[in-house]
Amino acid sequence: MPARRRAPSAPDGLKILGPEPALRIAKEAEIGGLGLDWAERPAVLDVVGLEEWDRLAEVYAHDATRFREGERAAVIAYCSFWSAFCRAAEDVRDRGPVVEGRSDMDRGRVVKNPATVAMREASQQLRYWARELGLTTDARVRIGLSEAGDSSSDDDNPFA
Repeated sequence: MPARRRAPSAPDGLKILGPEPALRIAKEAEIGGLGLDWAERPAVLDVVGLEEWDRLAEVYAHDATRFREGERAAVIAYCSFWSAFCRAAEDVRDRGPVVEGRSDMDRGRVVKNPATVAMREASQQLRYWARELGLTTDARVRIGLSEAGDSSSDDDNPFA
């Protein structure tokens, strides 16, 4: 029986890279599109939503493909719910958690501020989209994104 040929191994300290970078980029573009064009600001967002869009654009400016054009709708949804949360929170801040009732049945008594319900629902959607987009530490760990400056990678670990 002929001896089995082993694939050549890389010299110590070097890694064998996967497919050519151009092929990898083409494959990634196929999956989710090219990097998100942050300069194309969504017309559906109000001022607060656009401020959050711009904040995300600044945070992720160094990582051109962290978000892809295929995720545009998800990022817009996140920014929309951020805006809704902020508007509801401002109402609760200004008028308080309870307000004077406006319906015939509630006239003359206080009821829960409806903005608290809007705030709760918006926060649930924010949590969902933040997880989906990997915007929280837990979500980044779950999808395998390391933090900048994270030295837990095997490349930096002399004992790995």
